[in-house]
This record gives sequence, C-alpha cells and structure tokens, in this order.
Amino acid sequence: MPISVMIDQILVLFILMALGYGLAKYKVIDTHLSQKLTWLLCYIVMPCLILKAFQIPFSPKMLHNFLVMLVVTIAIHIVYIILSKLLFNKKTLKDESLIVPMQFTSVYSNCGFMGIPLVAAISHSGVFYGSVYIAINGLFMWTHGLLTYTGKIDRKALAKVLLNPNTIMAIVGIIFFIGSVKLPTPIVSTLGYIGSMNTALSMLVVGAAMTQIDLKKIFINGMAWVSTFARNLVFPGIVLAGLIMAGINNQLLVIAIILSACPVAGMSVLFAQLTGRNTVFPCISLTLSTIMSMVSIPVLLALAALAN
Repeated sequence: MPISVMIDQILVLFILMALGYGLAKYKVIDTHLSQKLTWLLCYIVMPCLILKAFQIPFSPKMLHNFLVMLVVTIAIHIVYIILSKLLFNKKTLKDESLIVPMQFTSVYSNCGFMGIPLVAAISHSGVFYGSVYIAINGLFMWTHGLLTYTGKIDRKALAKVLLNPNTIMAIVGIIFFIGSVKLPTPIVSTLGYIGSMNTALSMLVVGAAMTQIDLKKIFINGMAWVSTFARNLVFPGIVLAGLIMAGINNQLLVIAIILSACPVAGMSVLFAQLTGRNTVFPCISLTLSTIMSMVSIPVLLALAALAN
C-alpha cells in the first residue's frame, strides 16, 4: 500500500478521534456511554471483525504466513520487554515511581483499537494476520504486564484473557479456515456489518478518553516524551531492522510494524488504577503517544518502504 494512502487512513482515524473528543467535551459521550461503547467494541464488534476475517478460502501460503506472524509477534514482545528493562530501571531513572509505568507503556500498544483499523485498510487479510498479534499481546499483557505492576500473576485475570471473545474468535476462525468451514451468507454479511463499526467506534472512544487530560500539560512532561519516543519510534525501529534482516515479506512486515508501533495501551491506566498507583503519567503517555503516532507510524512505514 502506498504511504500516501496509509497517511490518509491515519488522518481519518484522527478526525474520528477529534469527533470523539468534541462529543465528550460537549457531554454527548459521558463516562457511562464510553464504558458501554468499550464493552460493545471488545465483546461484540471486534470478535465479529476477527471471525469475518477468517472466512476466506484455505491456502497453505496464508497458513504459513499466519504461523510466521505468530513467531514474529512473540519475538517482538520479548525484544520490547528486554529493551524496556535495559532503558528504564533504577540506574537510568531518578524517580523510581516511573520505572513500572515506563516499562509497561514502552512495551504494550493499543493494537486493538488503533491497529486493527489500520491493518484492515491494507487488505482483508490484514485483520486475519493482525488477530494473532492481538491475542499474543493480550497474553503477554496479563502475564508479564500484570507481573510488572503487581509482582504476581492473577490466574483469574489470565483465565479471562484465554476466554476473551477476541481470543476465542481467533481460535474458532483458524479452525474454520483450516477446515474450510464456510458460514452461511447471511451470517457472514452480519459479521461484516457489525465488524465495520470497529473503526468509527474505537476512535470515538479513544478521542473521548483524551478529554480526561489537560492537553497543554502533556507537551511539557519530559519523561512522557522519553516514553513516547521509545514506544513510537525507537523500539519499532529496532524491530523493523530485525524483521528486514530476517527476510520477512512486505505485507507481514507492514502489519507487524503498524501493530507494534501503535500508541500506548489503555491498559496502562487500568493497571495503575487496579494497583493503587498514580494514573497521571500513564494517561499523559497514552495521550501524547496517540497524538504523535500520526507522525511516527508514517515515518516507520516510509522506512519499511525504502527497505523493500
């Protein structure tokens, strides 16, 4: 896909985010509605989008690429975790209270809400390959991510991840794909209509969430800039170089880079709330990272295009 087309898609996402921000400012979208929309996205819309993506004819090449993406996704998370520990620790940070949130925000991306609309714009198979990234990201987040914040793994939380509708639909979808199971046309059409709501709803929710932070203050927080620079450019840049050297093909390369370069995951704020930590820094990092992704993602895609 030409970089100009991807930039246009990113602009569309930010226009939708701006709409969500404005609707929240004028109280059209309040906290209660935002929570309901988030539930709708996570439990209905995205699962339908993922299952619909697997309703394609079986091909050994696509199955091979899917497995390659699985390995790539695991490798990306391991690299990110290592880099986060090397860069953000007691030796490098004077304020030790920032170690945990900076390690988390630099590793985990908003690959569901931000990533899926972008990879869906590439091709129908974008969601097909992207679904494995979302599933693995969730597993890492609720194991390593939760361990980073609490020092222990919550088995009940991990069970919820494994029973998450998105994970279940990815598993069901791959079974249907391998077995060439074709759902009835009305069901496939219904999945398509529901799944098509993902882009608009997800960006409205992200935009509405940004109203909780004073936008003037986020640009003067030095450590938030450090965290954003690592999350949005440095870590994905290292991964991009590694994937190119590993010989990953163009489509998988672009999908992996988009998903790994998405802004800070919203779970950074939730985990801070759950563990009684200060939520200000995660909120600021999330907002700044989201805004700057409008620049960082096209830059990374341009570098990927030059390398191929």
